[in-house]
Amino acid sequence: AMAGLVKIVARWYQNNVGRELMKYGLKLDDVRNDWHPDVDTAISRLTPEELSNRNKRLKRAMDLSLKHSELNHDIQETIKPFDHYLELDRVRAERLERLMAK
Repeated sequence: AMAGLVKIVARWYQNNVGRELMKYGLKLDDVRNDWHPDVDTAISRLTPEELSNRNKRLKRAMDLSLKHSELNHDIQETIKPFDHYLELDRVRAERLERLMAK
């Protein structure tokens, strides 16, 4: 029963996060803490196009936020906030592998 409740709350939370990201045209990977070594490494491996797209999304989101505005709802519907582009699983596995090799 408790596991079912946790799943319901988790789904509700994920939907809310997704809606907030969509308002600004962001993806979840855009708002990850880039001070974390794994995130920083994953960002450094992006293609120039991927990095440019990420930076454009972040700039647009800051602009919208400063203007107390959000994207048009038609545009929001095209945003897929949980499409990941950072290879965090691979970076994390490589880091753990290096630690285990020591």
